Amino acid sequence: MNASWTKYLPEMLREWLDGRLVLQKTIGNTGWLLFDRVLRIVIGLTVGAWIARYLGPAQFGELAYVLSFIAFFQVIADLQADGFIVRDIAQEKGEASVILGTTLWLRLVFGIISLACAAILMYLLHPQDRQLFLLTAIIGGTLIFRASDTVDLWFQSQTQSKRTVVTKLVAYLFSNGVKIFLLLTKAPLIAFAGAMCLEAAATTLGLIIAYRRFPTRDRWKATVTQAKILLHLCWPFIVCSFMITIFMRIDQIMLKEMLGESQLGIFAAALPISQALSVVPSALIVSLAPIVARKIRQDERLYEDAMVTIFRTFAVLSIAGASLIALVSPWLISLMYGPEYEYSAVILSAHVFVNVIIFQGIAQDLWIINKTVRRELLISTFIAAIIGIASNALLIRKFGALGAVFSYMLAQGTSIVIIPCLLRRDLLDLYKRAFLGIAKSEI
Repeated sequence: MNASWTKYLPEMLREWLDGRLVLQKTIGNTGWLLFDRVLRIVIGLTVGAWIARYLGPAQFGELAYVLSFIAFFQVIADLQADGFIVRDIAQEKGEASVILGTTLWLRLVFGIISLACAAILMYLLHPQDRQLFLLTAIIGGTLIFRASDTVDLWFQSQTQSKRTVVTKLVAYLFSNGVKIFLLLTKAPLIAFAGAMCLEAAATTLGLIIAYRRFPTRDRWKATVTQAKILLHLCWPFIVCSFMITIFMRIDQIMLKEMLGESQLGIFAAALPISQALSVVPSALIVSLAPIVARKIRQDERLYEDAMVTIFRTFAVLSIAGASLIALVSPWLISLMYGPEYEYSAVILSAHVFVNVIIFQGIAQDLWIINKTVRRELLISTFIAAIIGIASNALLIRKFGALGAVFSYMLAQGTSIVIIPCLLRRDLLDLYKRAFLGIAKSEI
């Protein structure tokens, strides 16, 4: 029996998908995720470009600085346990209600602590800048609301992402409607920070409504035992993610401190377009994660074949997408941001090729989760963080904002490819098969 959406496809595709129920479910689930994220990108880039034009490079750079600062605390608030939760529920390792309930309470506690630490630290770093403190306190409110994303993990584990797409999208459309109103009324910078926090609150409400329509069998509850299990599993990944955030965000922090808000604003304007490309692997991974988790339980060879196929497919998609965006970057920047951001085109044409490495990193997350890799991940991210700080200090001074792009490429390549492959022969073998051999099975 085929999924209902297949009847809209050409006959050749219908015949190919006939009987492949797992693949049909994966494509259907991914389709909803892609629809949601592509629409978000279109709206986000449009409204974001309008905001950047309205605020100008200096104020836009100030907003980017606070967002980068908050990102360090978001790593802690999120626990970095999503992959483990989806894996354990999909493989029926423990009660879903206990796993989810414990995760929710841990995220709430960590979110409150992270918000307090972020606001206090920003005040200590910039005691004379009241606006930076207010921006941090308001945007930092999202750290608490993000705990509700635990609901989404339940839907991911059941390959039911469609159930959250609509509610999250409504919240996103609402918040962007608020931003447009703020633009039309010429609101101050602080108001746009409020709109970001409002979106997080609306998303929380939407997820609660979606969950009530498709709840777990039992009521959620938190236990100390499950909390210890989760914290034991995720603490290395919190450390690793913090290190990753260093080499992903430290460039913006250092650009602001070394060259000022305007240069950061010009640099930050290019990032949403470059980062939009990662929507494809991010959506695919959400649907592929439960499938890969089941394959490794069935047979190691099936799991390896699936990973090889994913690595290769992601490489082709990333190179094609990056080349296209680099080709049209001058036209895109001119259309979206105007003459004040002209140099952003140079930044974009270089930065977009980092996606070739990032796509592999997103695919590699499946290997990390299913193999429970810890030591190698800690080593690679620690080395990459050091390289990121050192290379930014050197390259920003020499090449300006473009130096931050070169530093980012170097850090990502070190973290995702060079160090892991040197430390793990099995990962290196998967890459050899992906790019030198032939994958032998379908997902």
